Amino acid sequence: MADYGLLSIVPAVLALILAFTTRHVVLALGVAVISGMLILTKGHPVDTALMFLSDGPFTQLASGSNAQIIIVITIISGFIYLVEQSGGMAAFSTMATRYVSSPLKAQLATWATGIGVFFTDSGNSLILGPMFSPIFNKLKMSKEKLAFIIDSTSSPICVLIPIISWGVYSQGLIENAFDNMGQSVDGFTTFLQVIPYQLYALLALFSVPVYAVLKKDWGPMAEAEQQARQQTEVSEQQADNQPVKSGRISLIVLPLAVLFGSLVALFTYNYHLHGTINGPVIRASLGTSYLIASVTAIAYYAYTKTMTASTAFNTFVSGMQRIMLILVILLLAWTLGDICKSLGTGDYISQVMNDRLPVFMLPALIFVIGSFISVATGSSWGTFAILIPIAVPVASALGADPLICIGAALSGGMLGDHSSPISDTTILSSMSTGCDHVSHVRTQFPYAILTGVTASIGFMIAEITRSPYTIVLAAVLQVALIVLMVRRQAAASPVTA
Repeated sequence: MADYGLLSIVPAVLALILAFTTRHVVLALGVAVISGMLILTKGHPVDTALMFLSDGPFTQLASGSNAQIIIVITIISGFIYLVEQSGGMAAFSTMATRYVSSPLKAQLATWATGIGVFFTDSGNSLILGPMFSPIFNKLKMSKEKLAFIIDSTSSPICVLIPIISWGVYSQGLIENAFDNMGQSVDGFTTFLQVIPYQLYALLALFSVPVYAVLKKDWGPMAEAEQQARQQTEVSEQQADNQPVKSGRISLIVLPLAVLFGSLVALFTYNYHLHGTINGPVIRASLGTSYLIASVTAIAYYAYTKTMTASTAFNTFVSGMQRIMLILVILLLAWTLGDICKSLGTGDYISQVMNDRLPVFMLPALIFVIGSFISVATGSSWGTFAILIPIAVPVASALGADPLICIGAALSGGMLGDHSSPISDTTILSSMSTGCDHVSHVRTQFPYAILTGVTASIGFMIAEITRSPYTIVLAAVLQVALIVLMVRRQAAASPVTA
């Protein structure tokens, strides 16, 4: 392999800088890919064009595993959109709100329902907002608090689930990153091992019941809650809410029952047939199960006259089309990973950083970099695509745990998804609750930063101990920091507290 020296990091650095400054992940990855190819072809434009066509994003589909991942993500997207539009998810949310009669119950019910709607981040926001807004209004709780809870249970739960599009997407990036180092890993198994190290997502989910049980807030959120309690007239209906179609609970229960039943049957069959369940088998089982569930849903919706068969099928297709931008990002990320491998980016970075950065700080550094990118771009998936292909080889070269570094990369993407004013889930959380968007960002951001600080400390401890139980210590630290901030708020403004 040729020694490209400093040039080997140019594509990766360009991807980071452009993602942060332009906020367009596709542009950042595209420029990074072209720059890498120009370096490999020694600046020859014709050879670069030919390389882009022969070894670029289009040829990534030639890999069986890549094509399989693309197909599975597309089918999952179609299924999720179909169930959302049927009104089944809204019915599920309505059922969960029957016994809510206090602020504590309202917050915990919203949190639990948000976790239950684990297969769609945008659907989570659009469903929970209109369903819980009247309850929060009646109990004189702020729109900002509802938006915070919804935002904390959308992407943070989705990124932890291996059998939805978020998990399949991450598994593809993980497998590709290890393949570029000549290591063959099972993406599904590796993803499961990474879950305990997704500290930001776990802590964001954990913080909601902590605030609910403490019945205290701090910072701008405390001010918003105080203003809501002082209101003498509370509207039962928020003008800014976007109505969500509600239907029967069976509209979601039946498709999900078929989905999970098919998964169990296919996993069991393949295990008995092959004696193991690897990544390709899991993806094939997922794709088949989601397809069976989608066909069942279309037939059932037509039978119950929820939709015509034609409308249901077109809804399924529209759902598949909604994922196209994500597929482009994934193809470009795979290509950039191959280019970084050819340039020896990971080896060069490890040589530069060797003896200059303590290894235990690497995951925390990856998390901080990912946080800046995701806050600037509002894209968690784009952040994953940029960082994971870089983090894995650097971690391996420096002797850090790649699993912890992958968890740090995923967590960095989560912080921005949770707090960036241009993140889709942040915007949807504001819109669906009727909360002023700036107010939602202003009240939630301090909470997100506190969780980020806890996660950063947790990553350093995790790298030192190499223990998946680090999350327990991080959770204890999270509670301590929350209590400290609440007490400071009470000391500064007893009335607000």
